[in-house]
Amino acid sequence: MAVSPYSTHYVGQTLRAPDALYAGRVPSFFHGELAAIIIGTAYAAADEYARIVAERPLIADPSRTRAELHDYQRNLGEALGAIRTAEAALQHNAEDWMEVCRRNVPGEAAFSTAEDNRLALVFLTAGRMARDVLQGILFRTAGSRSARDPERMQLYFRDAATYWTHVGPTKAEPPPRRVGCDRLGLPSDGIPLLP
Repeated sequence: MAVSPYSTHYVGQTLRAPDALYAGRVPSFFHGELAAIIIGTAYAAADEYARIVAERPLIADPSRTRAELHDYQRNLGEALGAIRTAEAALQHNAEDWMEVCRRNVPGEAAFSTAEDNRLALVFLTAGRMARDVLQGILFRTAGSRSARDPERMQLYFRDAATYWTHVGPTKAEPPPRRVGCDRLGLPSDGIPLLP
């Protein structure tokens, strides 16, 4: 049986309902993808941080490692808490995204610009949270040796910097402003996402 390039059914079969995954809007989906990548990168950086502090001896007492110092323990714990919070936001928001898509398929409720704005902002916030922890805690306190090529922490830092320079995450004003306008009942469509 031939496959139609324009639908999800075989030619000659009755039309099936489209997959809900394809019934969403693009901006929030892309922010979700970027957030998932940077959150995974932040987890990798936390694993690398744990390895670094467990192996690196103290200058003043080489018989001990940084892992035994309260500051490094707190840094790692704080980072893991923030990364887990970002992941929880990502997962919950992805479930919300799919639910909005499911309601859109039968026409029960349209996937509106306001929904897209709300979902995109949560994904964006989760990604920024992970990036901030990776760069502001893990990389900053891992030690200067970790900033050299080809150290893993340096690679994760570069990945986070690349995320931060992507056109979506760098636009700090439009998504929150759009969500604020939506909540206030003001039009948000006129606020460009990109310059």
